[in-house]
Amino acid sequence: MSWSEQVEQWLGPSVPGPVDRLSVRPGEVTARVGGFEVSLIRAVPDDALWDRVCEALASQEVFRARVLAGELPVPVGRVCTMFGVDLVPRGWDALVATCSCDRWDGVCAHLRAAAAALAAQADRDPFTLTRWAGMDRGALRTRVMAAGRIKGPSVPEETARDNASEAIIEDVTDPSDHAPDSAAAFWSAPSPPGPVDIPSGSGDRIRAAAPGALADELPPFPRPGT
Repeated sequence: MSWSEQVEQWLGPSVPGPVDRLSVRPGEVTARVGGFEVSLIRAVPDDALWDRVCEALASQEVFRARVLAGELPVPVGRVCTMFGVDLVPRGWDALVATCSCDRWDGVCAHLRAAAAALAAQADRDPFTLTRWAGMDRGALRTRVMAAGRIKGPSVPEETARDNASEAIIEDVTDPSDHAPDSAAAFWSAPSPPGPVDIPSGSGDRIRAAAPGALADELPPFPRPGT
């Protein structure tokens, strides 16, 4: 499955449209579609979640090599999801989506066209999605290097090309040799971890990022543990 197919899976069928401009920054995608201004706002995972993701990627040679070679295959996205970071938000309900057109009864064609443009850009540069989630290419590479205690350049490009297809999780040694909270212990666990709690303050970030008077109309977001 490609990155564009991932976007279509969660944000529905795309509607091609005249997208004049597409801009991606942490937490927000903006676009001008058919003369209308479109905004797609998402919650940005906190540093603690990104640290867990980078430790997991650094602990596996296949993933580490791909990221350090400047590549982001779709299986990396699945690793991110395991640790609570969805590179593609899970549906329109996970977004604050606005358009300057007069259709407020659902997801308009301009929003879907912006999503289609984002999907196409993700195929060209998958790090577009990490940037939207708050971590650009350089920062992700640096964190993976730090988590893997790598001081020099990344693994040779030949390694990345050899693993161009579906990534395979490596076998690990006896789980008892690893600290319970380490990434290596996760890979050797017999079953995946339970759902990750919503990061504290995610709702406040969405409300703060919502443009104009829309923020005043948003209901309060429940805080974890309440």
